[in-house]
Amino acid sequence: MRKKRHICFFTGKRGGFNHLVPVIKLVAKDRSQSYSIIASDMHLSKYFGNTLEEVEKWASNIYSVETLMHSDSKLSRAKSIGIGILGVSEMLAAIRPDIVFVLGDRGEVLAVTICALEMNIPIVHLFGGDLTQGGVDEPVRHAITKMANIHLTSNQQSADRIIKMGEEPWRVHVVGSPVLDLVRRSQFTPPDEIRKKFGLESGKPCLLLLQHSVTWQVEEAEDQMHQTMEAINELCFQTIAVYPCSDPGYESIIKVLRKYEGKPYLQVHRNIDFSDFWGLMNVADVFIGNSSAGIMEAHSFKIPFVNIGIRQEGRLRADNVLDVDHKKEKIIRAIQMAIFDEKFRKRVKKCVSPYGDGLAAERIVSILKTLEINERLLRKRMTY
Repeated sequence: MRKKRHICFFTGKRGGFNHLVPVIKLVAKDRSQSYSIIASDMHLSKYFGNTLEEVEKWASNIYSVETLMHSDSKLSRAKSIGIGILGVSEMLAAIRPDIVFVLGDRGEVLAVTICALEMNIPIVHLFGGDLTQGGVDEPVRHAITKMANIHLTSNQQSADRIIKMGEEPWRVHVVGSPVLDLVRRSQFTPPDEIRKKFGLESGKPCLLLLQHSVTWQVEEAEDQMHQTMEAINELCFQTIAVYPCSDPGYESIIKVLRKYEGKPYLQVHRNIDFSDFWGLMNVADVFIGNSSAGIMEAHSFKIPFVNIGIRQEGRLRADNVLDVDHKKEKIIRAIQMAIFDEKFRKRVKKCVSPYGDGLAAERIVSILKTLEINERLLRKRMTY
């Protein structure tokens, strides 16, 4: 009997795991493949809502590796990468996967990639070639690309960038964003249920807020969040806010959220399961902040995204995005335009996703299944 091909998926962040769900579900149905999951970083932190429980709702065969140091300093983040290398290398040695599947641009993903590279385990990387200005995420993403063996991109522009980086074209595949597979199947909480669950009043403007720190601007994180909250405080629209991710500076963001937490219009949540989060996108009037979800997911719900600051600078986007600086008055004007400008809202209703057709998981699983694991795959070479 032929041995099943074993894929080890890595997840360290709540906002990344939802992209893996449709892929994992298809791998689980394929008799020629099996999978495991290494969960780490934010997933294991009660501070960020213990999102390992969400991973357990959607998957099995999960292994935990503690890496996150509970400090938002740049030093602790650097140390977390080292701890990740130590823990993940031991786990990969025990699991012995045929392929390691990683996503995105974060430090814990870099740690896993280094481990797999040194252990001669082929690396499949999703979302290489994208551009952002979230801070160190930008060079980290491209560093992972240079170590990965197969590149799965969300769009053609990103694929072209990877090839310009000297990667062999046969390694690069445009698949789209698998998170849209779930949206396409309406894998989110229905409107009536979401309004009841979060106590939202119909007919009144509703804002969804998720703002992260920028690791190139850690010292400015508190003021940046203050500008956003002052804008929301002036408008007094019902607002659902979510804690940021674990990038350095997150405590400054949370400090400001807590300052406003007692306001009657505001709810603050450590975490919201992605089915509920999308359910909120589906009923909210505008999404605010600097999350990649505003760029890659909000357009599927025909909701405007007020994108604040540089974090998503350079990223491919649909016509639902309004870019503003971290200035209270500019944020207010953008929110008002997003809610009340009929011409803009009509444009948003017609916007088309630049991230695929909601069939990415099928393409990805086909690649994982048919990929030849041999010396050619492992031997990386520059094309110039």
